[in-house]
Amino acid sequence: MSSLAERIAIPKRQPSQQPGDTRVARRARARLWDRIMTGVLWGIAGLLTLVLAYFILFTLYQGLGVLNWQFLTGANTAGTLDGPEFFNTFYILALALLIAVPLGLSGAIYLVEYARQGILTTILRFATETLAGVPSIVLGLFGFLVFVTANGSGTRLGFSRLAGALTLVILNLPLILRVSEDALRSVAPELREASTALGANKFQTIVRVMLPAALPALTTGIILTAGKMLGETAALIYTTGGNSPATGWFSLNPLLPGDTLAVHIYFLKSEGVIANASQIANGTAALLILLLLIFNLGIRSLANVLIRRVSGRRA
Repeated sequence: MSSLAERIAIPKRQPSQQPGDTRVARRARARLWDRIMTGVLWGIAGLLTLVLAYFILFTLYQGLGVLNWQFLTGANTAGTLDGPEFFNTFYILALALLIAVPLGLSGAIYLVEYARQGILTTILRFATETLAGVPSIVLGLFGFLVFVTANGSGTRLGFSRLAGALTLVILNLPLILRVSEDALRSVAPELREASTALGANKFQTIVRVMLPAALPALTTGIILTAGKMLGETAALIYTTGGNSPATGWFSLNPLLPGDTLAVHIYFLKSEGVIANASQIANGTAALLILLLLIFNLGIRSLANVLIRRVSGRRA
């Protein structure tokens, strides 16, 4: 007689998956998806880099053959030479930076170190973010009404380099303010506390500790702002004028009219009143790209030297 256990069919227990095997499988899937998404991101970044490199190299290929010493230094005859535009570009840039950088840095120091965080600082930040989103052509019209004319009826500064520089200040002040504020906030609180513990007051802490520590980020922000100013067109069309004087343009008088390289390209491409306008525009575009590259590398090198002397470390 068979036993009761033999007569009753007891199903065999299937081997269950161990918890360790589940974790291993999840980790393998996570590593696989990580590799896939990393490859996708690298592919997108590489594609964007190739597109940007293509535009830059194509512009340089089209315009480098036009550049010569006469093109850079000659008088502005029939819009064929870039001497005045070359000078006006850096003159307006220097004038705008001399106004915008102290204002933006001072505002950032006030917001970070002195202002009581509340409704006032919230309104100020909201106002700067709103101003940063205003199209440059709108600010160009604003500069025309406020700086060039007296609300459209009279004349204040007229079409001048100063009117263009002031318009660029309004356009780029939010960027400098935000970058400077972020740079100051990124400084380690221990540095501020150590300076205070040594007996330094707030002003000494800001000048001797905060600004040297934030100098790399501040330099990057100023370089980005300067590059944006160099390529600005819409804000300058209605403020600096479309032409430079044929003689006397090599002057530091801020009330003289003068177009920049970017404005010069715009008028050459939009009007094209001369026979070789497209060729001259290509040369001007190549010159502008080279200036941006040289300016960024030069300012970065000078900033590295200054950072090593002030803070004792590299940027």
